[in-house]
Amino acid sequence: MNQAGPSVAVDSASGGVAAIDVKTMNDEQQAAYVSSLYPGQSLAADDIRRIIQREEYNMQHKGHEGKHLAMFLIFLCVLAILPKTVRYWRQRHPRSYRLVSIGSICLIPPYFALANRYFRFVSIWIGYALANTYILYLATREPLYPRTPRRVYQWFALTNKVSYAVFVAGIVLFALCFFNVAPGLTDTERMVESSLITVFYGLYFGLMSRDLVTLCSDKMAATLGYASSNGLPTKHLPHTVCCICGDGLGYGSTGTDTGGGLLHADAAPKQSTGTVEPTHNLDCGHEFHATCIRGWCVVGKKDTCPFCCEKVDLTPFKQSPWDRQELFYVTSLEYMRFFISWQPLTLLLLAGIFWVLGLD
Repeated sequence: MNQAGPSVAVDSASGGVAAIDVKTMNDEQQAAYVSSLYPGQSLAADDIRRIIQREEYNMQHKGHEGKHLAMFLIFLCVLAILPKTVRYWRQRHPRSYRLVSIGSICLIPPYFALANRYFRFVSIWIGYALANTYILYLATREPLYPRTPRRVYQWFALTNKVSYAVFVAGIVLFALCFFNVAPGLTDTERMVESSLITVFYGLYFGLMSRDLVTLCSDKMAATLGYASSNGLPTKHLPHTVCCICGDGLGYGSTGTDTGGGLLHADAAPKQSTGTVEPTHNLDCGHEFHATCIRGWCVVGKKDTCPFCCEKVDLTPFKQSPWDRQELFYVTSLEYMRFFISWQPLTLLLLAGIFWVLGLD
């Protein structure tokens, strides 16, 4: 007995054959249909399945060429407009931009990690979030304790160094895998995956630290009274005080930097506590602790004076190869921001546009 042939969909407008409905075929009919497409070839079951899946996809999207072209043009327009829009948003409304950016960075990766059951990342994220919650509490409470700014900057300096070290370790591990230094070990899929995860951890937590230290520094500067939300100082800055941390600069001993360079430890002024604290003078004449202004410019990637908002020359922070590599790491964080924050938001924006226009 002959079996029924494959179901054929007829185009009523033209009266011709439009497409074959491969979904209604049984296994024998699918094999016969694939054999008619590739006569004289012996195909395995997996090959037949892939061909049938491709035919189903083609049948589903047949006649949608105009719709696909419209979606592609909308995608190009969004990519062209989005960078300028984000730049304008960041310049005109920095506070809302920063909050949306930090919120997306803090919430999007844990959401996907939970959805995909990556509990190791979730555990690390929870521990990091708890520690930073306490730091944020110290930085935002009023009145501000005298030692709080220094503790906050020390914490974020530590997290930045750890994140940077993890990032470098991941790069080194990936290089070992790429060049297959140890055959049987570095050429395994698990080792390559571990190197990429390590790089991701170094970039992600470094990006979180950088954004959080920006929030804390702005809040502490406003609380100390040396800066306000509009960037203008609200009180006089004594020449013996670092306005970033509120600590004294340790005048009364020789060796302060007046030429715009970073002092060595043996040439730095000494605090009343007996500790050595290098200082750095900006071109505008304001002086800061070297560690404070370095964190402000390099970690926070700010190019203005914390007090008068005059442009800062970043050349002194690029003198050694280690400094240049750290600046490269900071630049990599910006690409990580797009990958984590703006890429998902861009996809959501495109999905919303396609839904409104009926472009499925």
